[in-house]
Amino acid sequence: MTERSPMTGPAATGPSATGPPAADPPATVSRARRWAALAVMLCGTLLANLDVFIVVVAVPAFSRDLGAGAGQQQMVLAGYQLVYALGLITGGRLGDMYGIFRVFAAGMAVFVLASVGCALAPGAAALVAARLVQGAGTALLVPQVYNAARTLFREREQRAAFAATGAVMGLGAVSGQLLGGWLIGADLFGLGWRSVFWVNVPVGLAALCAVPFVAVRGGRRRMGLDGAGLLLGALALAAFSVPPAFGRDLGWPWWIWLCLSLSVPAGAAFAAHERRAQRRDRAPLLPPGLLTGRFPLGLLLIALFNSGLNAFFLVLGLHLQQGLGWDPMQAGSAMLPLAGLFAVLSLLVPRLRKASLKHLLVWGGSVAALGYAAAAGSALCRHPLWLLCSLAVVGAGQGLFITPALTATLRTAPERFTGSASGVVSTVQQTAAAVGVCLLGLIYYGAVDSGTATGTAFALTSAAIAAVSAAAAALACRLPA
Repeated sequence: MTERSPMTGPAATGPSATGPPAADPPATVSRARRWAALAVMLCGTLLANLDVFIVVVAVPAFSRDLGAGAGQQQMVLAGYQLVYALGLITGGRLGDMYGIFRVFAAGMAVFVLASVGCALAPGAAALVAARLVQGAGTALLVPQVYNAARTLFREREQRAAFAATGAVMGLGAVSGQLLGGWLIGADLFGLGWRSVFWVNVPVGLAALCAVPFVAVRGGRRRMGLDGAGLLLGALALAAFSVPPAFGRDLGWPWWIWLCLSLSVPAGAAFAAHERRAQRRDRAPLLPPGLLTGRFPLGLLLIALFNSGLNAFFLVLGLHLQQGLGWDPMQAGSAMLPLAGLFAVLSLLVPRLRKASLKHLLVWGGSVAALGYAAAAGSALCRHPLWLLCSLAVVGAGQGLFITPALTATLRTAPERFTGSASGVVSTVQQTAAAVGVCLLGLIYYGAVDSGTATGTAFALTSAAIAAVSAAAAALACRLPA
């Protein structure tokens, strides 16, 4: 029996959602208290997004300092997102079971400690390990923010709460580029790239100290965690994504291919376990009944488009600093046209009431593909203005595509799984971005290893990402108008 409560009653429609919308919060919880609670929890959203993009600018610096190989460079970014993606649904369920503020505080504590570990890392392997722990902390704290936005606010206030969440996500993405570049360039206290991880500590500690003052008591829900599903899913994803990241550095030994081949039986075992869990009504991590109708098509659409996002940011950062010789601050500032057009178009898309989601997706995927292709061309002519304009086009395409893709996909979810659908969508977003870094990174690092100039390697990778984005636009044509 689900226990209705002011805080953790029926689950939210964020990444952990498993049930209908929550009832209105009680009148005893003041509006100021609710917004103060959300503001504290949005620190987690800010740090989660900041730490994806701040690392992109820092990759060349810590690679030189720690002697990180290509695989380690990729896993600092992709490993964080893989663990984050795998833990999203489980993190949401823990919040339902033990209270969202308690789990948020635990996740923030893990995140802060892992940030200290990253900042003090003596070598590349230690940095990768600390980033994996950071991803686990993020998976615990981020779902609680969505849950709070749904359960703390009445229906008429929820739009503003989710808008604030989206704005903070965008702020984290933009500030990550700029802040990372400024911190490395300023070399505060001689910390160099390590300062991009130290910056998490005061923000995280401030949020932790504020939690007891804004927390709202609420009931808890009894539900399963599907630990076996989580382990099998992690095994399948690791077996599929880690070998491409490290195989080239190791000379593609036989056991790398064996590891890659294990992803197939591991994936099959995961699917069988989830079907069995659903038959026994044990709250599977990925309900098989969800993968019916047009919902899988929407997931594929999201996976295709997101697979190129972080891979592009990674190779762009390397191209700007190692290829063009820009300093970290210049490299971070170069992202502003992309981030600006993305933010503007994301805000305008909901107002384009006459445009169907299908047409927006086709246009968004096509415009992004054009931008990626133009970025590839800019690497060959080496003209900064061409590059900045191409990045603006990429941002416009992303702004037209991402929100409509989420909306279109969630609309096609079977009605009985509408709660779980948002969690699955969020997991697919993060997983695809991480796997894309590993697979598309093969093109860039393989070209560089063969003696190709970094500019040409960037052009080849950007062209591949353009093809993937064009494929997403073509796939969008199959969606209903």
